Amino acid sequence: MVQMGLLVMAASLLIWMLLEAFKIRVEKEEIVMEKLPAEFDGLRLFFISDIHRRAIPDRLIEACEDEGGADLVVIGGDIREYGVPLRRTRANIRKLRRLGPVYAVYGNHDYDESARSLHALLLQEQATPLVNDNIVLKRGKDRIVLCGVDDPITGRESLAEAFSFRTESKETSSDNPFTILVSHDPNLVDRLTGAPVDLMLSGHTHGGQIALPIIGPISRSSIVNKYCRGWFSATINASNVPIRLLVSCGFGTSRIPVRLFAPSQTHLLILRCP
Repeated sequence: MVQMGLLVMAASLLIWMLLEAFKIRVEKEEIVMEKLPAEFDGLRLFFISDIHRRAIPDRLIEACEDEGGADLVVIGGDIREYGVPLRRTRANIRKLRRLGPVYAVYGNHDYDESARSLHALLLQEQATPLVNDNIVLKRGKDRIVLCGVDDPITGRESLAEAFSFRTESKETSSDNPFTILVSHDPNLVDRLTGAPVDLMLSGHTHGGQIALPIIGPISRSSIVNKYCRGWFSATINASNVPIRLLVSCGFGTSRIPVRLFAPSQTHLLILRCP
């Protein structure tokens, strides 16, 4: 009887961990940002990171649309991993495109195989790779800048290139525009003192992926220890205010398709003026 009870408990725990790994969850939040221009009040940004091996189901798109939809989609890296067929990644990007324009950065697992095919796929599907690059978004007379760095974990990031808008465009640099930075690795925030960043979006940690009550994540890497998941007020930006950093638990999983107390999540951020 004891053995049977233990087996039932183990099976129940495994089912729970699988359910957490394959949850469809859109976390909707309104974020007040000090410098956000008036024309961008109410901007709806859908953020998804660490897709890995998962296929995005229609119900995730429908869940976001049920919450009012998005103006743009940002992917925070690890769009795939080794062995994921390109047709699955293509289908994922096509579904995200239903929500709005897609912008993506690369994570360490995007380099498990040659990134050329992934880069070409994104361009074919009219998604914009932000590989140490930026794009100026305009509404009326107002502008904000969306920047993306290549994967910092494999040493491919270049902040100088990502922030090149400061030197290339007098129109945007003169008024110190509201700036969003996307980086797969949240640790990059510690190198941003004085940088022109107001909001930073990251993933990579999976929220620890497997955590225990009281003890917390089993993984004890430096990244997980410092920026495990959720919101942080990090280093000081060019306007002498803390950078707002969001670290997502991510949508997929790494190595094994289970989670515990770190359920799969995506984010619908509604940016607001003060």
